[in-house]
Amino acid sequence: MRTKKKIIIVGGGIGGAAAALALYRAGFEAVVYERTKELREVGAGIALWANATHILKNLDLLEDAIRVGYLTTNYQFNSQSGKELVNILVDRFELPVVAIHRAELHQLLWRNVPHEKFDLGQTFERFEQDRSQVRAYLTSGLTVEGDALIGADGLRSRVRANLLGDHPPTYRNFKTWRGLTDYIPSRYRPGYIQEFLGCGKGFGFLMLGKGQMYWYAAAIAKEAQPDAKIGRKQELELMFQDWFPSIPELIAATEEANIVTTDLYDRPPTQPWSKQNITLLGDAAHPMLPTLGQGACTALEDAYVVTKCLQEHSDPTTAFQQYESLRFSRTKAIVEQSLRSGKMGEFKNPFAVAARNTFIKVMGASIGNSFKSLHAYRA
Repeated sequence: MRTKKKIIIVGGGIGGAAAALALYRAGFEAVVYERTKELREVGAGIALWANATHILKNLDLLEDAIRVGYLTTNYQFNSQSGKELVNILVDRFELPVVAIHRAELHQLLWRNVPHEKFDLGQTFERFEQDRSQVRAYLTSGLTVEGDALIGADGLRSRVRANLLGDHPPTYRNFKTWRGLTDYIPSRYRPGYIQEFLGCGKGFGFLMLGKGQMYWYAAAIAKEAQPDAKIGRKQELELMFQDWFPSIPELIAATEEANIVTTDLYDRPPTQPWSKQNITLLGDAAHPMLPTLGQGACTALEDAYVVTKCLQEHSDPTTAFQQYESLRFSRTKAIVEQSLRSGKMGEFKNPFAVAARNTFIKVMGASIGNSFKSLHAYRA
């Protein structure tokens, strides 16, 4: 007779893997069904702010993350030429800020869960709810049954579409590029995330672990705008040729194959994102722009909180209601704040850009306090 509750998790990214680990440690039978045939993350870096390293500490992973990551101390905003606008200390908490490759974080999570708890190459199709059970149908023909289901399958979540209707996410007028290189610019300031704001464009870079530099760029673009015929690298070299010297240096030092591009989307925050014994997590529940760097961080928070709620309530429906209640106001605020921050990058008129830069400089203390409040949260 099965005594442990079985939790079906659809999606094995950072949020799904964190949920699997947290649930496994709490004594649940959690199984992840992931459509890719290999657990891997694209070549990109993330900053794990103190609200996220708190979760890693509770999962006994913080020391490992520090070992493969890089400690971050400052977040600096600059004009495109490199004139400092705001310099925010981010290491004033009891927990560190760790810059880490997404693949390294992903590996820390899934390698601490038994291998058999990940069923790869399985694409979710639909579900059925039957009294206290939920049944998931996969395109392979496999049918699995559990006490609850968590959709952690990302921006275009199939679980969300089945649960709430297939409404597309909202395109936010920006295309992004991300790159990885071993080249370290001579003007790089150790421990810094350095971000540069221009006319309808932006660029940032930070050090990850193992001597890698991660950089990201964004520019106003039409949705699904194709790459320039000259290729991503040359297009970026032209776009940022007259910016702070480290920026064209980083682009030049990056292999074309190591540059990935995506369009930026979010969803206006709405409830519910749960229905009886089915709920959503991470981007499936509350996709946000990357402007505050909180996407993966809030997914980690979600995984930890939903596990605590399932521990406190034997009925998954009640647990998921509590989970959503605890998470909605925080994630709503971050989605909206991320969008406001993104709109600050839309200015193209030089006079508007100059006014924005002045505004950022004047509001430096307020921006610093906002960061502190955001990162002081402990799930």
